[in-house]
Amino acid sequence: MKAEQSQELFQIIKDPRSVYHRVVDEIKTRIFEGRLKPGDRLPAERELAEMLGVSRTSVREALKMLAAEGLVKIKHGQGAFIAEQDPDDYLQQFARRIFVNPKTIKDLFEIRKTLEPAAAAWAAERGTDRELEELATLIRQTKENLQHLPSGRLSLLARHDSQFHYNLAKATGNTVLVRIVESLMDLLADIRSRALSIPGRGEASVEEHSVIVEALLRRDPEAASIAMLRHLKNVERQVVPEE
Repeated sequence: MKAEQSQELFQIIKDPRSVYHRVVDEIKTRIFEGRLKPGDRLPAERELAEMLGVSRTSVREALKMLAAEGLVKIKHGQGAFIAEQDPDDYLQQFARRIFVNPKTIKDLFEIRKTLEPAAAAWAAERGTDRELEELATLIRQTKENLQHLPSGRLSLLARHDSQFHYNLAKATGNTVLVRIVESLMDLLADIRSRALSIPGRGEASVEEHSVIVEALLRRDPEAASIAMLRHLKNVERQVVPEE
């Protein structure tokens, strides 16, 4: 992996939890999003530690944990590599291991149902033609790729979902909203893993995104907001544990 690509791949970790657990989560998220693929070589310990702003000891412990889980293979004298597995197996493993407090899930959707319908309306009003067309292109490409993928579908859907919601936030022109979405990425990744482990949920989300984009292209803020709220409620209904 080239150095310049690696610099874009990881960001400095700023989290009060155990540092090496956060390194593990960071690498898992990149696998989950499809940005790290089976067979990819991770940056050397020193480089990875500098990129994440942690110690080499934390990186070493994280790699040991990932190796124990079968997600990373450490080759003596060569480095650490993403294990050769079907990418969909990664997502299923994440979904089994991730625990998110039910109240946290509800709180997250409470925030999302407040912010994202408004964001969809703002994007319809303020988004440039290019930004909205990029969202439409993302939908088309995802649907086309899904037709030809024998495996790795869940990773593709995870990457699509992350990109869609982030790009829509950027299309609002509201830099504070973009920063809020960025700060929620860890929690969103966990929820996304749970959602995509539900058969058919990922494909349904793509169709719901398509309805949102149709409203955006019509410059219809009300329809975009309604479509976004409906999408979030559909996902919430499936991932929030019943009491």
